[in-house]
Amino acid sequence: MKGLIKVKDFYNKAEEYLLVGSLAFTVIIVFIQVVMRYVFNSSLSWSEELCRYIFIWQVWLGASLAFRDKQHISIEMVRDKLTGRAKAIYNMIGNIITLAFNIFLVNYGFQLVDKMIQRGVLSSGMRIPLYLVYLSVPLSSLVILFRILGNIYEEIKVFKNYERSESL
Repeated sequence: MKGLIKVKDFYNKAEEYLLVGSLAFTVIIVFIQVVMRYVFNSSLSWSEELCRYIFIWQVWLGASLAFRDKQHISIEMVRDKLTGRAKAIYNMIGNIITLAFNIFLVNYGFQLVDKMIQRGVLSSGMRIPLYLVYLSVPLSSLVILFRILGNIYEEIKVFKNYERSESL
């Protein structure tokens, strides 16, 4: 169990560093593009496309990070009025719905990536394989899926603790 926690902590830090690093890289590319356009009356043909693809990865990895920190939109008005087992059940239902959606995204996302690989689709400007961009959906959804399973495990522990405390 301690090994799993170390892996989780390592991944969390790596995800944060990757997101911050990619944001800094994107800002530098956009700055260079602005300087090229307004100072040298020339532009980089690939910069906008690369920034778009980096942004897509940032959004999907950021969704995983937001899920970790419980920052996604939820109906808090209902949840905050609940206590004990009812709150644990409410949280589990929300997690199960999100789990089902992420299973869908992982399954069909990998199918889409496979089709993109088979077709050999390349981006218009940079001529990179587009499956690298589309891969952000199933990979990030897979990470979120593991985070959801961890949340469900924690909610089950909470549920059992309330069950024990009510029997005493």
